Amino acid sequence: MGVFLGLGRNVAYGLCNLTRQYTTPSTPATPSQTTAPDAKPSFESKANYPLTKTKKILCVWAKKYPSVKETPDKITAEKWNKVRSVVRIKVANLTMLFVILGCIGMVYTGKQARDRGESLNQRNLDWHKKYSESNDEEVKNIGVFGK
Repeated sequence: MGVFLGLGRNVAYGLCNLTRQYTTPSTPATPSQTTAPDAKPSFESKANYPLTKTKKILCVWAKKYPSVKETPDKITAEKWNKVRSVVRIKVANLTMLFVILGCIGMVYTGKQARDRGESLNQRNLDWHKKYSESNDEEVKNIGVFGK
């Protein structure tokens, strides 16, 4: 199976060995086109990438296809790379949004705790007071390993 668990499937689908065939544009060659310097070669991939249901959903989310039912079972590697890039950007943007919302939420709850008079220093003093006044074995063994 190899060191990497997903390597066998990637090799079977030809992802590690994407061969591209160097071709010229498919228009008929005329003498003026063969000498023109603006004729650019094209790279066409012959590898087809099989899609699972999840990958089809990602293709629809990236707006490459209108629905999951209309998504083909295989697409080219170039198209799949574009889908992955769009999905990565969307996930990164959503992550940044959630981090910003989390920071705003922490600031809001911290201000509410400040207005109630709570602080970490006060919590620490209260805990130590409870710890030193208590005769309960359960409280005395907090932080002691093996008991």
